[in-house]
Amino acid sequence: MANEQNLICLSKVAGADLSAKQYYGVALQSDGEVELANAAGEPVLGVLQNNPTSGQTATVAVSGVTKMIAGGVIAVGAYVAVDANGKAKTAVAGRTDTTDTAAAADALLGSYVLGVHVGDAASADGDIISVLITHTGSVPTTVS
Repeated sequence: MANEQNLICLSKVAGADLSAKQYYGVALQSDGEVELANAAGEPVLGVLQNNPTSGQTATVAVSGVTKMIAGGVIAVGAYVAVDANGKAKTAVAGRTDTTDTAAAADALLGSYVLGVHVGDAASADGDIISVLITHTGSVPTTVS
């Protein structure tokens, strides 16, 4: 069963109709409004806690344990990012872009890690899971 604990939330204006997007990831736009996160692995502000229409106040959890809609199977303890629909997905570990020869300029590629799945069981598409918001950013792969 998903739960919430110690949420810290921001109030922002919804830049689109988010009335059906409670517990989805939202991104901060250049105008200061929030909209549904719509690119897999993109940086997100947090998780929407209410269901505002465009122009209404959106309550966005930015810290604590929040409920979030899963977009597929996510193991307990896995890093969480967003998919192209704003749902939770397993984050893709970062790797260095080696398409050029200038190693210092190589970008780190990977999902923006919003948090960690701290629920009791692995998820399925559409499940509500518990996510500890950490805003870890891109997590690089490790060498064994």
